[in-house]
Amino acid sequence: MALQLNRRYVKYFFEPVAESFEEGFWEAVKRRELVFQRCGQCREWLHPPRPMCHKCKSFDLRWEKSTGKGKIYSYVTFTREVNPLYVVPFEVVLVEMDDEKPVRMVANMLDTKPEELYIGMPVELDFFDVTPKQPIPIFKKRTA
Repeated sequence: MALQLNRRYVKYFFEPVAESFEEGFWEAVKRRELVFQRCGQCREWLHPPRPMCHKCKSFDLRWEKSTGKGKIYSYVTFTREVNPLYVVPFEVVLVEMDDEKPVRMVANMLDTKPEELYIGMPVELDFFDVTPKQPIPIFKKRTA
């Protein structure tokens, strides 16, 4: 099922408000890039964005580009409305990134039927335009 939004609710439910330590993530998303924080001291990958490394407590965090490839760690298909923005059914996946472990990222799936999803399914990054100026990261079935 392709992700569909109730367009009349976009202005009420989607306007990312980024904390200062999250701005790099949303700026990259607007460029259609996926970046994660990486600690300059211990090289740990971090997501969601935070002001300090959870492993070594360093504030030396940098943004590094992701390959955008991962595998479904968990998922759920919503068949009842939980937010009027989303047209049901829709899927929410927790993706474990292949090259940025231990990062796991929550997102929606693009053009995949609920019965096609499985734990360990290879996925890759794409973007979905919520508004003409604001895409969001989304995953789709990996083809290669």
